[in-house]
Amino acid sequence: MRYLLDVLLLMMLIFEMTFFYLPPVLHEIIGVIMLLPILYHLGLNRRYVSSLGRGHWNGPRRVRLILNVLLAVFCLVTIVSGCLTSSQLFAGIVPFSLRSNPSLYQLHSTAARYFLVLAGLHLGWHLPSWWQRWLHNAGITSRPLYTRMLLLGLGVLLGAGGIHAAQQDRLIERLQGAHIFMAPALSYSGAGYALTQVGIIIVFAEIGWLLSLWKGARLK
Repeated sequence: MRYLLDVLLLMMLIFEMTFFYLPPVLHEIIGVIMLLPILYHLGLNRRYVSSLGRGHWNGPRRVRLILNVLLAVFCLVTIVSGCLTSSQLFAGIVPFSLRSNPSLYQLHSTAARYFLVLAGLHLGWHLPSWWQRWLHNAGITSRPLYTRMLLLGLGVLLGAGGIHAAQQDRLIERLQGAHIFMAPALSYSGAGYALTQVGIIIVFAEIGWLLSLWKGARLK
């Protein structure tokens, strides 16, 4: 159930990031609906919050907490700023002067990119444990060297593709708060732009995976 929920959240986030290709009302509806699996995800992991006051705080545990807090903050900022700039669902509630504020639009766009990046890091942090569980469930107890090399090569290729995707979407400039009128990735089809966002998630998931390998990262 947890894995299905995580996959659903990622799919919804990627779908939301293709808002250039979506009717505004659909973008807003999915954004509101997305709150439900997010809250359910938090409920499933409530033990993590209750465990924060216990145990030894090593470096990796602090990094994990910082990433989780940042993810929650940018998720919240994205949702709130999205509601305040709504042109459909909340247009009758939010004053026009607020809805038309360009700074709020820019905040929403920038926060959404940080949300995407941090979601990738969060995913990557948990990849080793998920991968081991999958191998265990599949009955795979050992992997030959050539299999590991193939996986390493695939990871390098996917990472390179993710870096290219980030460049095509001008991710660095977006994270700096720049107002991007046009990025090379926007010349793609809707499916192509969605794959660009998948690539960005993959490269940051790989970074999160590397962080999770830090000595003691799995200590709670």
